Amino acid sequence: MPRLLIPDNLKAAVTKPCRYEPIINRAYADLAAHYDCAVLPARPSKPRDKAKVENSVQVVQGLAQK
Repeated sequence: MPRLLIPDNLKAAVTKPCRYEPIINRAYADLAAHYDCAVLPARPSKPRDKAKVENSVQVVQGLAQK
């Protein structure tokens, strides 16, 4: 299990986006606490961060298909 989850700033994960103290959705935070990992959403309005998040998704999908 990864120790860090980096979601995009979608409403399902982030209630209030902020660079330093984002407010994470309660259900998403409970999921992270259950799996003992941290949630660090991509910064708002920073497309460079989004590419890193989407690349990780492609890697996981590729591993799941094998």
